[in-house]
Amino acid sequence: MAKIGTATKQGARDQKMREGRLPIAAEFLVGAWLVVAAFVFSYSVTLAGSAGFWNVLLCGAVVAVVAAVRLVAPRAAAWLGLINVVVGFWLIASPFALGYPAEGHRDAAKTNALVAGILVAIFSVTAVTVAARRKAAARHRPGAPS
Repeated sequence: MAKIGTATKQGARDQKMREGRLPIAAEFLVGAWLVVAAFVFSYSVTLAGSAGFWNVLLCGAVVAVVAAVRLVAPRAAAWLGLINVVVGFWLIASPFALGYPAEGHRDAAKTNALVAGILVAIFSVTAVTVAARRKAAARHRPGAPS
């Protein structure tokens, strides 16, 4: 009987771990897309020029690296999610700050940055919130170290 209870607890723990890693994995995919998108979209036709290219490339690299570290060590690196929150909000603001155009075929670069920024912000806020709630719940569990 004890083995069944232990297996059930382990299964629940594994499910919680997978649920906590899902938004982090989505962050990684968005970051990887941003790295690819830096080469897909023609930033030379925007007012941002090379600044737009480097902005998307560096933001994508930061998001992907932070997400990869958090996938490997989710508990130890939970605070790193705040970096991706900031990068997500910067991606939302960057088309306006860097002067991406809003007409014609050049609008794709602006839309890409906005959508990617919104996704990164949502996924990273979700992951940080889940990590904070789990940490708080672990502190209030009987027998948990203070």
